[in-house]
Amino acid sequence: GVDDVRDIIDGAAYRPVSARFKIYIIDEVHMLSKNAFNALLKTLEEPPEAVKFIFATTEIRKVPVTILSRCQRFDLRRVSVEQLAGHLRYITDAESIEADEDALHQIAKAAEGSVRDSLSLLDQAAAMSADHITASSVGDMLGHAGDAEVGMILTSCLSGDITNALAAYATSDNRGSDPESVISDMLDLVHYASLAASGAAQADLPEATKNITSQLAEHGIARLGRAWQILLKGHLEVKTAPNSRAAAQMLLIRLAHSAPMPTPAEIIQKLPHAPTSTPSETGASASGTSASGTSETGQAGMPPTLSSAPSHAPATSAIPQAATAPQMTETAPQPIAEAVTNEVAEADDAKLHAITSLADAASLLESHGHMIITAHLRNYVRPIAITAGHMEIFISEDAPKDLAATLAKTLSECLSQPYLVTLGNDASGKTLYQEEEEADKARKAEASQDPLVKAVIDTFEGAEVTNIIPLSDIAADALPDDGMSSD
Repeated sequence: GVDDVRDIIDGAAYRPVSARFKIYIIDEVHMLSKNAFNALLKTLEEPPEAVKFIFATTEIRKVPVTILSRCQRFDLRRVSVEQLAGHLRYITDAESIEADEDALHQIAKAAEGSVRDSLSLLDQAAAMSADHITASSVGDMLGHAGDAEVGMILTSCLSGDITNALAAYATSDNRGSDPESVISDMLDLVHYASLAASGAAQADLPEATKNITSQLAEHGIARLGRAWQILLKGHLEVKTAPNSRAAAQMLLIRLAHSAPMPTPAEIIQKLPHAPTSTPSETGASASGTSASGTSETGQAGMPPTLSSAPSHAPATSAIPQAATAPQMTETAPQPIAEAVTNEVAEADDAKLHAITSLADAASLLESHGHMIITAHLRNYVRPIAITAGHMEIFISEDAPKDLAATLAKTLSECLSQPYLVTLGNDASGKTLYQEEEEADKARKAEASQDPLVKAVIDTFEGAEVTNIIPLSDIAADALPDDGMSSD
């Protein structure tokens, strides 16, 4: 309280009589009241030279920030199981107490990093076992099953042997082992076995436990990972179940039942492989398609003459010159000014003819950074007729107002010349979003007919193709090194 803090403050004003410093140790400092902290704050800001304060707490968050900012903070962390077991060995040797290594390891593990708790457990174990501490006596005292018993339960479950798994669990249950602690010990063994299977550094375990984890590691990371997930979920069920013993038995049955199930990698290996094509065939096919597409575009996409242009197309001085300009001959070179005019006219004409579909208009707008108008074009605009310099469209009712005027203005800015957008009543066309959605459905339907994909869909109920990623978009190091062609 405040009165106690005032006594400390009054005493701190006097120098020590027989020592260099006065040291005030306040244990569980978070229990001080708010007023007591405020009373102590001034002394902490300007403490006398001969006074030291030491605060100890297990609830650091309850200490005001104004106090923490004026102190040096030292976090005392939990002691590792290996260090704790070594400390217990030092004590048993000094007290002439016989103790097995496995027994001391169990005590250190049960103490959860607390030296005080480990000493209390050691004292209790020595009193119960007549100065000869064994793993079985510690297990009886703690209500824990030994690593050998837990390893037998886990090995039987991972082998699919439900009968032996339940029999081993019944043995540990008859000895008074707590169901929750048995599942917790199984989780620890799965963790150590997974570390061993992955080649990671393992903790300093007793030799018997290392042998158990080495045997469990032979099941592979995939099966151990599946066992971890089942046990982790089952541990919560055991804690909250009305009958924890029945919940633990049901968990073991579920784990043993899932053990023979193949891993995803084993399922994929059993599926028939789809026929693949060589890179040369793929390249030839792609180049052939590209060549034919270019040829057709080159013939069908020739710019029309001036007489075939629509009446509403904008006319400039460059267009008639480009349309009526005579062809160059070797005997009569074209003047420089006329050649420049023709090049400008051809460039402007190419810009107008570059927009032959809504997709071309969307690409042009997107390249100039007009993302919002591009999104409106994709979602609300249906094409009716698109020619050079003119676009007749139908706009959905839920489209933004003045979309046609905004579209015409933006396209004109991107083309650096006038572009006409008119409205029509024909709503039979499809928006770009609808076309892309139908194309995506067609690709997925085609991919579903692939032999390998079809085998996966037939094997797994409810499976479907949700996305298609070309192999060219996948990094080479992400592909499995199974010796198969990357095609």
